[in-house]
Amino acid sequence: MAQAFRKSDKPAVIGPHLTRGLREGALFIFGAIAIYLLIALATYDAGDPGWSSSGAHTQINNSGGVVGAWFADIAQSLFGHMAFLFPVMVGYFGWMVFRGRREDHALDWHPVGIRVLGFLLTVLAGTGLAYLHFTHGGLPQGPGGILGNVVGNGLQAAFSFLGATLFLLALFLTGVTLFTGLSWLWLMDVTGRQTLRLINASRVQWDRLLDTVQGWRARRERHEVVKEDKKKFSKRKPPI
Repeated sequence: MAQAFRKSDKPAVIGPHLTRGLREGALFIFGAIAIYLLIALATYDAGDPGWSSSGAHTQINNSGGVVGAWFADIAQSLFGHMAFLFPVMVGYFGWMVFRGRREDHALDWHPVGIRVLGFLLTVLAGTGLAYLHFTHGGLPQGPGGILGNVVGNGLQAAFSFLGATLFLLALFLTGVTLFTGLSWLWLMDVTGRQTLRLINASRVQWDRLLDTVQGWRARRERHEVVKEDKKKFSKRKPPI
């Protein structure tokens, strides 16, 4: 009887249907959060209540409400234009949760950590590049935010404008590669191949167009010749 009530030593395994539901739910939740953050950033208004504003504000123009106004103000004050990468990261993280599971239903956190590191490098380098090359754009702390001001000023003082640009550009490309898994060499190869195909297709279409125009001109010239021959034949006297 004791064996009949003995608990199984095997851990409980989540069924495939429940696992799929959890993954789809994570995708929907993170996708909704990403869309909300994007709307909040896109409808940012300097007059809304936030971290960088003071005084009584009775009207909120941000489409995300009070939370959206505060998030947009804090994010754009700290990161400038690079704040728009945060909705991308949230949505991409939901996609990784949805697609990045192994057969044993365990999420592999090593790729997640590498992608987070790539995202941080992208934001760090992007804010510095925005500070060096973008205009103010009406943001609270400039196009690169507070982080861009610190990074851009420090690197420009140490390596000059050109050196800071090259260094930040290398970091930005590396961060994008780690975050998205994109190979810039593959992208250049595909871009060059597609460009050559487009050029060849344009040449073929141009040759066809020239052939069509030349054929139309030849038909027109033949029509004029036949018309002149008809006029000459009509002026001839009939034979007796």
